[in-house]
Amino acid sequence: MGGPAVFLVLALTPALPMAYPARASVGLLLWMSWWWIFEPVNLAVTGFLPLVVLAIFNFLPVAAILPSYSQDLIFLLIGANILSTVWTRWGLDRRIALASLIGVGTSTRRQIMVWFAIATFLSAFLPNTVVAAAMIPIVLAMLRFIGIDEIGKSPFGSALIIAIAWGTSVGGFWTPLGGAPNLLTIRLLQDSVIAHEYLFMTWVTRLLPFTIAIAIVSFVFMRFAFTPEREHVDGTRDYFASELRSLGTLTVPEKWGLLLFLGATTLAFTRELYASLLPALNPAYGFLAFAVLCFVIRHRGEPLLKWDYAQAHMTWGLFYLFAGGAALGEILSQSGAAKSVADMLVPFAGAGGFRAVFVFSLMTMIITQITNNTAAVAIMVPITISTFQSLGANPVPMVYIVAVAGNCGLMLPSSAGGPAVAAGYSVNLKTMFTKGFWLAALLWIVIVVIGYALAGFWPGFAIA
Repeated sequence: MGGPAVFLVLALTPALPMAYPARASVGLLLWMSWWWIFEPVNLAVTGFLPLVVLAIFNFLPVAAILPSYSQDLIFLLIGANILSTVWTRWGLDRRIALASLIGVGTSTRRQIMVWFAIATFLSAFLPNTVVAAAMIPIVLAMLRFIGIDEIGKSPFGSALIIAIAWGTSVGGFWTPLGGAPNLLTIRLLQDSVIAHEYLFMTWVTRLLPFTIAIAIVSFVFMRFAFTPEREHVDGTRDYFASELRSLGTLTVPEKWGLLLFLGATTLAFTRELYASLLPALNPAYGFLAFAVLCFVIRHRGEPLLKWDYAQAHMTWGLFYLFAGGAALGEILSQSGAAKSVADMLVPFAGAGGFRAVFVFSLMTMIITQITNNTAAVAIMVPITISTFQSLGANPVPMVYIVAVAGNCGLMLPSSAGGPAVAAGYSVNLKTMFTKGFWLAALLWIVIVVIGYALAGFWPGFAIA
């Protein structure tokens, strides 16, 4: 009851130095944050709160946030989820992971680093929850093969599962396809800052320095962070090889699944080449178009994907969580709550120098450790935009910095999809929390240093 109680106190206390819509919006922010952190209900259920609360308390019209639940980027998430479900249906995800791991060898430390690297790379193009859900069962099968059944009691077993979970987090910001926080950031930029369509390649080029630095630091950290109970594991190379051989040659449905995903991804990253010819075919509808083909293309009379299978295997909660985060951002902006909070942050923002980078990245990093990364972005990006717009400054550089920090949820199951999936497989949560604290601290330092350098010395970093 803590979340609703906080909301009611703020909304119904007129003595507070904010108008009713702003008070109620801050109350809703705290309510949703409370439920995202402690999860008395599923994270997706919290995404519906903006609709219910506005309908009852009427501090903004419900119609003001309805577009958040039907925006283009939700359809991009749906399309990408359908395409990755085809991989699961025909075993392509398993084949890719096994083929990548044939050359790993029997060193346990190398196993940890390779699993982390693969999860990091895949999460640049697939939702982190999907990557974790696809890869962790393969790791579990391998661990059972070498005699490790209780993951939480095995330092090596926990390290492997955590490596995948963290890889999905730190790899998620590399491209807009990496997860809902990136797409939400783009949507907020398009709504409040820029008057044109945001191109995916802009994201990749602007965040490339972060990508390189964070990848290097994280990879080195994984090398020394864990102490497995054994240095080598006999038979793992043979296990991967035998599992891969058992799959046989690449099947026609697997080829279709790979081709369709690559086609949709190519369209998204080459948008500028055909935007004038097909102005409405943005990446969201491109992915959706290829997703529809999954139900149309047949192999031996059977479609690549049947709706019953897709419906059972898609991560529906991700869409509602994303929509609720977007709606919360809209409420904070339209009610004036974001501006009120931004006004309080103005003394820390200065002209966008080191202190601003320090404060905003630290706030985001703390929030994303305790609540879902999409929620962290939904909270911090509108506040960031309002703060710098109130100063007459360009908010784009700080939005990029906040978006990167928002993707670094590591310590708790509530931080991101990857850690949540890992927790579901009984990983050692104490290990994930303590080791995650140190990695988060290192990544925050990297974000501050790189962010300050880019904001101060690269004019292109201010362009969206």
